[in-house]
Parts: sequence; C-alpha cells; structure tokens
Amino acid sequence: MLNRAKQSGTHAIAAILLILGLITAPTVHAQDENEDAKVKGRIQKLINGQQPKSLEDVVALEEQVTKLVPDLMKATVGIRVGPAQGSGVIVGTEGYVLTAAHVAGRPNRRAFIILEDGTAITGETLGLNNTIDAGVIKITQEDWDPNNWPHAEIGNSDSVKLGQWCIAMGHPGGFQPDRNPVVRFGRVIHKYHDVVTTDCTLIGGDSGGPLFDLTGKVIGIHSRIGPELTHNVHVPISAYKNESWDRMLAGERWGDAPRAPFIGVRGSSEEGNCLIAEVIEGSPASVAGIKPNDVIIKFANEKISNFDSLILAVGIRRPGEIVDVVVQRGDEEVALQLTIAQAGGVNPEDSEGQEQEENSNDDKDQPDKSDDSRSRLPLQPQLVDEQDGIASEKAVDLSLQSVSWIRSIMMLKPAGLYERNHVTIRQAFDKVIEKSGECTVRITSGKQSLALGTIVSEKGYIITKASQLKGDKVRGDIECVFADGSKRPIEIAAINEQHDIALLKVNGKRKLVAVQIADDVEVPIIGSWVITPGLSSTPLTIGVVSTKPRAIKGGLLGVLLGESEESVFVERVFPGSAADRAKMNRGDVILSVNGKEVENRQMLIDLVRSHLPGETLKFKIKRGEEQVEIDATLGRESDVFGSEALPRGDIGGPLSERRSGFPAVFQHDTVVKPNECGGPLLDTNGKMIGMNIARAGRVSSYGLSAKIVAEVITSLMAEAEGDESADKDE
Repeated sequence: MLNRAKQSGTHAIAAILLILGLITAPTVHAQDENEDAKVKGRIQKLINGQQPKSLEDVVALEEQVTKLVPDLMKATVGIRVGPAQGSGVIVGTEGYVLTAAHVAGRPNRRAFIILEDGTAITGETLGLNNTIDAGVIKITQEDWDPNNWPHAEIGNSDSVKLGQWCIAMGHPGGFQPDRNPVVRFGRVIHKYHDVVTTDCTLIGGDSGGPLFDLTGKVIGIHSRIGPELTHNVHVPISAYKNESWDRMLAGERWGDAPRAPFIGVRGSSEEGNCLIAEVIEGSPASVAGIKPNDVIIKFANEKISNFDSLILAVGIRRPGEIVDVVVQRGDEEVALQLTIAQAGGVNPEDSEGQEQEENSNDDKDQPDKSDDSRSRLPLQPQLVDEQDGIASEKAVDLSLQSVSWIRSIMMLKPAGLYERNHVTIRQAFDKVIEKSGECTVRITSGKQSLALGTIVSEKGYIITKASQLKGDKVRGDIECVFADGSKRPIEIAAINEQHDIALLKVNGKRKLVAVQIADDVEVPIIGSWVITPGLSSTPLTIGVVSTKPRAIKGGLLGVLLGESEESVFVERVFPGSAADRAKMNRGDVILSVNGKEVENRQMLIDLVRSHLPGETLKFKIKRGEEQVEIDATLGRESDVFGSEALPRGDIGGPLSERRSGFPAVFQHDTVVKPNECGGPLLDTNGKMIGMNIARAGRVSSYGLSAKIVAEVITSLMAEAEGDESADKDE
C-alpha cells in the first residue's frame, strides 16, 4: 500500500501520466494501424500486378510467395493416364482434380494421381471440353477423406489483369520421385476470353498443372506453349464453372481444339522491317485493309521491327481476337483493326458447339490418340494458309530444322512491359547489386563471350563454369572483363570436374572486391528470389528457386521408348547415343536393367536417370524369339543433341553442353544463356547463395549451393597455391 505522506505527489505524477497515456496511447496505436494498413495496401497492390518500386516491395513479394508455396505444392499432383503423363490440381473437398483435356484423353479411363510425397491414388477421367482443353478427373480411392487431403481453392480468372503476378506449378517431363512440384513465378502478359498467357515457363508434363494467383487460388490450368519462352498458355478457371462444369461432371466430351492463329500475309525480314509482300484474298489481313508494300509497325500495341517479330506477335493471339494494327503506307501511318482467324479457313465460332459422340461403346474401344505431345509442340502461328499452298518458310515451319532463327530472336528480344524480366522490374533490385559490390566479371576469348565469373578472393581468384572454357569457343587467350570495362589476362589455376568449376587467377595488380558468401544459407527456400548480376548496376535477370537440391545424374541411353500392356520396347535409336554404340535395335523389348525387372516405361526411365554419364548398365533384351544381354555405357544429352534443346519442339533456347552429372543442384526458373553461367546467384541481401552452373532446359537453370561452392573454392585455392609454392621452390 502507498504511504499516505507521499500520496499527493504521487497522485499528481499519476494524473500527469494518466493524461499522457490517454492522449498518447491511442495515437501510437493509430500510427501502428496506419503503418500496417499501408503495408497491407502495398502488398495488395503488388499482388494485383503493380510493379515493385523498391527492394522493400521485392522482399514483400518474396515473403508472400514463400508463405504460399508449401500448401500449394501439396495440392499439385502428377497424373498418369495410360502412357501419357501430365499434372493436375485437387480442388475442393469432393475429390475432383482439374487437368487439361489432352492429358485425360477421354471419359471413363482409369487414372493414377501422384501426390507430392509420391503416393499414387486411383481416379477416373470425367468429361472434357476439347475446344479450350479443359478436363476433370474424380478421385476414386476408397480411403478418400476430404478432411485430411490437400486441396486448393478456385479463384476468379475474369478479374485477372495484365501484369498480375502468378505462380505456376507442375511436373515438367513427368513426375520424378526426387523432385517436388516445380515452382515458377511470373506475370500475366496476355488475356482473352478462353486463354490466359504468362511468362511462367512450361514444358511437356506440366500440362494440366495449376496457375495460382498470389492469394493461393487457382486461376488457370496449363494447356500448351508457344514459340517464345514467354508464350505459356493456360485455360482460365472460368472454363470449369457453371454449365461447363456440370457437363464435365456428367462425363460429356465436346468441341475441337482450335487451330493455329492465321492472318494471311507473306513477307520477309531481309529489308530490316516488316514489309508485306503479299496479302491472301479474303484473309483477315485483306478484310482489315492491309495491302502489299505496307510496312506493319505495330500489332496489338506491340512494336514490330521485322517479319520475324510479327510471327511471334501473331503466335500469342487467339482465333476470334480483335487486334489493332498500325501500318506505314508511304508517308502515312494507317490504323486498322484485324480479327484473327484459324488456319484452314475455319472461323473460331464454327468450332464452338461441335460435339463429338460422348461415351459411345465404340469410342471406348478405340486406341487412345491423346498424349502430351500438344504441350510439347510450339503453337505454330500461320501468317498464311497452308491449304492455299502458299506458305512462308519462316511463318509455318517451326520444326527442329528451322528453330535457330526464332531462338535467336527470343533470346535477344527485350522483355515486354508485363514480363517479369522487364527492365523496370529489374531496376527494383538495383540495391541488391549495390550491396554485393562489383563481384561479377565476364570471361572472354577474342570476341567470344565464354561465361560470367565470380570474384572470390582479393588475391585475384575468380571462379566460373569450367566446361565453357573448352572446345572451339576458345579462340585465343582468355581474358577477364571488369564492370568498368577494363580487361586483364587470366589463367586457369585449378579445375573441379565433379561440379564443373574452374578457378582462375588474374594476372597483373588490381584491387578486387570478393563476393560475400551467405554461409548461413545451406539450402535456398523454394519460391525465394535468385538474382543474376551482370556488369551493370541493374541485374542481368531474375528468377525464383523452383526445387530443393537433388542429384542430376542424367545418364542418357538415347532411345525413344514405346509401351504396351505387356512390355516396354525401343521405338527409335538416336545415332551416336549409348544405345547406338551398344547395337540396340528398333523393336527390342527391354526386360531388365542390372538384373532389375522393368515393369513399365517410367520405371525404365527412372532406372537409367539414376546413373551418371559414363556408367555401364547391363540390359536384358528380347529380340524376336531370343534373349540377349547388352552392356551400354551411358552418355550425355550433348553427345546426341549438342547444346541444342531436346528434339521436342519446346524451343527452350541454347542449353549448356554440360548440364548433367551434378551431385547436388537446385533448380530455378531464371532464363540464362549458357555464356551467362559461372556468375553468382544473389539473395535480396546481396549475398551469394549459389552459382549459376547450367542452362538445362526450357523451364530450368541449375544452381550450386553456396555451401558446395565455398567448399570447392577452399579446395581449389589450396591446390592452386600449393602449385605456386612448388613452382617457387623449383
């Protein structure tokens, strides 16, 4: 109890404090609420697609994505229907899985749904809308418990805006037991009533996987890809609602897939612009008023620099879409409107409502013609109609023999306004580069750019990707180019073949700034930013971590496999491959590998993939009526395909020659060129959390973790300095 003699003074102080409290406490609380409201409001604007303007915005996006990813991965599933593989997403609590129509194939088929942990459960395909590539599968597992199974919520694709951020998940190449659903992060770059297009890179096996908004709701389902890395097409979630949903649940199958977009012009890029040489009579271009000798300078508000860029601009559009076109006609600019048609002369509305016979007994007995090939082939824009017999080589033929021109364009073309890699987005990461210092260099030989390098010691040591310093790429002495443009000769001091890292030593005196290695980050968090610095103050490119680290053994047998109910057999042997050297033949039935009986095609793929290039496997083959044993020494993809992408029409751009045989790498979705490997991967604190070690495919680049890189640096520097000491002693 208070002493009464002191009460009067105490009361006065208490009264003052109370008054202050009554005045100041609500004010402080209001300030906190205002700050919280500002932060939440800013995050909401970022979620809706506003460009990040500061490093704080960048970090806020990262926090939102990494918070969502674990639960979204649980709802993302692999799907196997017959020999076809794809992806899907469980929605709601009733056991429905959304996927693409071309993955499901047809109604009433048995399906296997593979959960994140590898558990396979049973399902049955329901109805399909082939016009927009939407399909549904029902889980039939007996122990289905809606309260304990993961699922995602359905969002609203009608409210999706251009530039809106989104997360794509799926199983590119099919489900792999040692790999989580692969995460990609990007933005909506095009929207039409029956498609959403993003720069979240996809490939075969992703078909049917989910596209999420940044509240974690499904806004689309992966369908197919186009000729550019940014052309990734999704079915909007609205296609699964209302009447369509009821029809699919009833097992109906309807519609035909629309053909390629068609406008009806011929031209050439030889003049350095998009000069129109011919306009097909009655075509959309003709109806719109485009004339021979017009130069198209804008198409759908996109600047057109040449005929090749027009092809790319058409490729992303949908039949029925109305676009604005601006042409230069003499000294005058003429604004026109053009309605995209379908190749073959079919109007988009004609295919709507064309229904196939649903669930007929005859259909059930038909061989399944569906597979994932549609997702593996580029959406081929047609500027002219093949059926008219007039075809521009560059407009129609996007086969392997003619992808080099489009590959060059897509790798050099600046990112569009709504793309993740647009310069205004990358500029929000400038503080990351400022924090890291000038720790990145470019390695060159003559006029050839070989790789990026990372400064790891003030003593003049730099690391880079070793395999980039070999072969015909090296045309003379190797030099190092610094951020200020100065050059220094360098020598290879030591090499670690296992991880493909070379330690270089700069000749001549120069003060170097070594990268800060994040020794507290053993494994980067899935969904977190990875920043690739170049030589300027703005990052070269940005991306997110897609998977946890895993071994990329990647031994290649070099066959195309077929599968029946009874066996797995060789359909094609690639020249120069391990199978070719081992004298495998088309039609050989593969019975076992290293004594392990082959049960299905995927099992064989996994068995081979689990071994390194250079390992010899023993195959038991049935050839005709006899059984033979064959020893095959596995090779690499580059043995057969060089640095080109695999022959699947995915047009992923040039790949690193060494992109497999790594003990542990994490996958990220950054698009880097092979000669941009060897540099650091930074986190938002400007610290090195990894090293770009390979461009591996359309959806994947590989990074070595900072922990591995640090261990290799220590080993190589000890080796190099030991050699220097020995040289001095001599």
